[in-house]
Amino acid sequence: MEENLKSKLGFLVFTLIVLFIGIGGFFFTRYELNNQEDKKNETKNIDYHIDKNQKYIYYKNLSVISEDAEIEYQDVVINIKGQEALTKSLQDENEIYKTNIKYISKENVTEEVIKYNNDDLYSLNFRVYSDYEYGDYVSLVVKDYDYSCFDFITFNKTKSYIFNTNTGEVLKEADILDKYNLNMDTLKEKIRTFLMGEQRKENEVDVIQIDATINDLKNYSLYINNYGSLYISFLVKTIDGSYNVDMEVKD
Repeated sequence: MEENLKSKLGFLVFTLIVLFIGIGGFFFTRYELNNQEDKKNETKNIDYHIDKNQKYIYYKNLSVISEDAEIEYQDVVINIKGQEALTKSLQDENEIYKTNIKYISKENVTEEVIKYNNDDLYSLNFRVYSDYEYGDYVSLVVKDYDYSCFDFITFNKTKSYIFNTNTGEVLKEADILDKYNLNMDTLKEKIRTFLMGEQRKENEVDVIQIDATINDLKNYSLYINNYGSLYISFLVKTIDGSYNVDMEVKD
C-alpha cells in the first residue's frame, strides 16, 4: 500500500515537472519570438539617412588640381548612420593622396624626357568616386589612378561598398552574388564570355589575355547601378598592358 502511494506520488511529481518544463518552454519560446519581432520592428523604424537634405552619398571640399588632365580631389561623405568610421577612413586615404603630389619644377628631370606637362605635375595619385541608388541599395565605387608626366594616367585599383538603407549595413560579397543567383565560378564564366566577345587579334595574336585576367581576378568591385543591374569593375590584361572595364553581369 505504502509502495503504491509512493509510486503514485512519484508519478504526480514527474507529471508536474514535465508540465512545468513544457509550459515554461512555451512561454520562453513565445517571449523570444516576440523579442526578435520587436527587434526587427525597431530596425525597420530606424531612419539611417542622417542628413535628409543630402543624398545617401555626397561630396565636399572639391579641389581641382588640373583642368587639362581632369584631376581633382574631393571628400566623400557616406550619409548613413553607422558608417561614420568608413567615411573618415576614405577621407584620410584621400588626404594622403593630396599630400603626396610632386611637381616637375621641384624634381631633377630634363624637359626632353617629359611627355605630359599638365600644371607642372610630375606624379600623383588620385581617386574617382561613383555612386548609384536603386531601391533599398546604395553603391559607392572607388577607383584609384596614378598620374605621371611620363605615362599620363593609369588605372591602379578599385573597391566598392553596397549599403542597405534599411539596416545601414554593408552587404557582404557572398550576399550580393546570392541575390543575383551567382557565385564566383559562374561570375568568372560570365567574364570569360564577355572577354571572348571583346577579343581581337594583332598579327594573328590574341590581344586580351583571358585566362590571365580571370586567374588573377583579385582586385575588382561589385555594384548595383541605378536600374538594379549588377556590375563588376575589373582589370583586363592584354599583351600591351592592362585596362579597367565595367561589365554588366547579365543573366
